[in-house]
Parts: sequence; C-alpha cells; structure tokens
Amino acid sequence: MAEQTMAPAKQENADVSRWSPFGRLGDLEQEIARLLREPWPFRSMWERGLPRLIGETTAWAPKIDVFEKNGDMVVKAELPGIRKEDIQITLEEGYLVLRGERKAESEVKEQDYYRSERSYGQFYRCVPIPSTVKPEQVKARFDDGVLEVRLPKPIVQVPQPTPIKIN
Repeated sequence: MAEQTMAPAKQENADVSRWSPFGRLGDLEQEIARLLREPWPFRSMWERGLPRLIGETTAWAPKIDVFEKNGDMVVKAELPGIRKEDIQITLEEGYLVLRGERKAESEVKEQDYYRSERSYGQFYRCVPIPSTVKPEQVKARFDDGVLEVRLPKPIVQVPQPTPIKIN
C-alpha cells in the first residue's frame, strides 16, 4: 500500500528552523474550530488545555511529520541529542502530546563563541488524533534521534440499515 501524506511534505533547501510568532496561528484556528463544535458548557479552560490553545512556552519545538501508512497514523519527530529517558508521550483528550527536554551541554569557558544556534530546554508538541484510539495499541520507538509513534486507525463500522417488518 502506498504512503498517503496527511501533512505537507518537507520543502527541499528549507532554511534552518527558526521561531516565528505566526507559526501557531494554524493550530490556534483548528483549536478554536474544535472548541466551537463541542457542546457547552466547557470544563475549565485550564483543564481543557488552554496551554494547547495558546502553545506552551517552550525553548524550541521538534519538527514532525504526520502521515498514514498501512492503516496506521504515523507521527515522526526529529529529536537529535535527546535521550529516550527525557521524552514523555501521552494521549490527552484527542491529542498525542510529546514533551521532553534537551539538556544543555556543560559550559565551555575557554571557547569564544561567534554563533550558537542549537536550542536547549523543554519542548512540547501536540498532534490531534482520532478520539477512538486505544492507548494500549499505540506503539513508539526511538532510533537515531527520530521518535516514531504509530497509532492504529480505528475501523469505522458503516451502519447497516435494519429492515423492520410491517404487520
């Protein structure tokens, strides 16, 4: 079965990743649309995940790919320089949440830096997933700085009409 891309493919010759104040606007629009579809009253905004809505304050965010392969939803995240023990993966109310921390190397005092572009500190990524995903079926592996999370897509049962006998 051929891979179907669910997210835009990487651009070739893309610039070094930099933070943009407009980068979260797409996520904000999707989150507002989701909130408006849900029935009132909402739970408290903090409980419902206001940090997801406005984006938690993090030093950096890993690049991710989200696609479908062999009936699974696959999320891949670039996490170079991070140990497996420093990554947390959770399912939270229809979201796959990736959290962790890239620890800074020990300070080098005898070096005169001209430029430092490597990011350290905590990260947070939140990916919407089907709400019917069962946590026990989610598989994750971490190899060569790439985290891969596979979520089996639920089989959607098409309702069959039930004939009713007329007396």
